[in-house]
Amino acid sequence: MLRKMHTQRTMYSQKGISLVELMISLTIGLILMTGVVQLFLSSRTTFSTQQALARVQESGRLAMEFLAEDIRMAGYMGCMSRNLNFTNTLNDSGGLDYNFEIGIEGLDNVGATPPADYPTDIVEGTDVLVVRGANGNGVDVTRNNDSAQLFAEDTGVTASCGAGLDSYSGLCENDILVVSDCSKARVFQVTNLQAAGGGALEVNVVHSGANATPGNAISSWGGNSNPEETFGDDSEIIKMNTSLYYIGDSNGQPSLWQKTNGGTALELLEGVENMQLTYGRDTSGDGIPDVYVNASALTTTADWEDISSVRVQLLIQSTEDNLLQEEQPYTFNGVTNATPGDRRLRQVFINTVGIRSRLP
Repeated sequence: MLRKMHTQRTMYSQKGISLVELMISLTIGLILMTGVVQLFLSSRTTFSTQQALARVQESGRLAMEFLAEDIRMAGYMGCMSRNLNFTNTLNDSGGLDYNFEIGIEGLDNVGATPPADYPTDIVEGTDVLVVRGANGNGVDVTRNNDSAQLFAEDTGVTASCGAGLDSYSGLCENDILVVSDCSKARVFQVTNLQAAGGGALEVNVVHSGANATPGNAISSWGGNSNPEETFGDDSEIIKMNTSLYYIGDSNGQPSLWQKTNGGTALELLEGVENMQLTYGRDTSGDGIPDVYVNASALTTTADWEDISSVRVQLLIQSTEDNLLQEEQPYTFNGVTNATPGDRRLRQVFINTVGIRSRLP
């Protein structure tokens, strides 16, 4: 009997937690979970912000590198420097893609309708840069040219050309080329490339014929009769390119685009919201910029020939919105925007790039 009473007393003493204790435990658990969630959200926000900032900085650095590389080489034509004899034999030699007499030019604050020949999707109010010049490896001329062709070294290098187009020495049929010595240069389109006969390591660079676009307005030149048209073994041949840079709209996101030689535009970098350019003009003839002006102040070929540097301003935004707790005011091109209308990260990049062939 005593043993039974002891067992009952033990069972009565083993009670569960009360409702108050349960509520206290839940409250403490919720407080701890809230702290964990807050820590997680804070860490996630910090990570997203830092990642977006890194992307903005990387986009700004790459954009400046792309632009600076072409600006430095504007107007380059081998060892020919500015103010020397230059001839453009192409059809449409004054067109946007073939006006190699002007090494660099641009548009200031493009309107709602861009000028003819320019891309139609340029973001209104942004600037456009056009850079022309020779780039790539030069190919040595081996002997004096004749009226239909030049004779160049066969380097054994081939390039990736279009279907059915031959390639020698890294050149492709239909390429726009410049042949240059240190006193003169001539731009033309190669219409045919073929190995020279007799086993010589030589390539015939033919510029006659009219089956290419734009084609050559002057297809026959050279020979010993006219020294201004003769290019011997002290000359080289290099590819010519026209690169156009602009800000375009890509699925609602501003981006930096490049269009080369009138081909299909290529999106280089997302998040480039604006580009503003000023041009360092040499007014004293010493090759040093004396004043920086907008493209609208440069109206003639001679004006653009005086440009020896370009000051580039880029406004880069994060591709993601709602990264910041509030809108981020910023100052770009001398204008402050206190209410951008979103919570994106933005950063301004400024660089001044000299044109190598025009600096002292």
